[in-house]
Amino acid sequence: MRYISMLSILFATLISGCSGSAISTISLENSNHHVVIGNTVLANKLQFSHSKTERRDGYLHASVEVMNKTDATISLNYHFYWYDVNGLEVNHSPSISRALILNHNQVLLLQALAPSTMATQYRIVVRDTYN
Repeated sequence: MRYISMLSILFATLISGCSGSAISTISLENSNHHVVIGNTVLANKLQFSHSKTERRDGYLHASVEVMNKTDATISLNYHFYWYDVNGLEVNHSPSISRALILNHNQVLLLQALAPSTMATQYRIVVRDTYN
């Protein structure tokens, strides 16, 4: 599991580096090891809870609630990454990051269905839209 966590953080760093935006810090959300947040400032503005996974017709379905803890609107990009039982990424077709706007104190559900029945684990990488 530690290998998967380190691999996910490294992967998120590489993805962010390729996008041309600098990340000062990568923060693994403390209460939810499935969420990787782009920086500590953003991490302090969000709360993640109710992480769930279930199988739907053999495919892993993952969901997690995100709450904006501030009095300001936050614009985010998030992306689900899927991994097999060995911790290797499962990605048959590249998916795009999704945009999300969270109003003050709003709670929304982030959810996705794995692209393959081989997926057993997931990570969500969350970044500020403007960074």
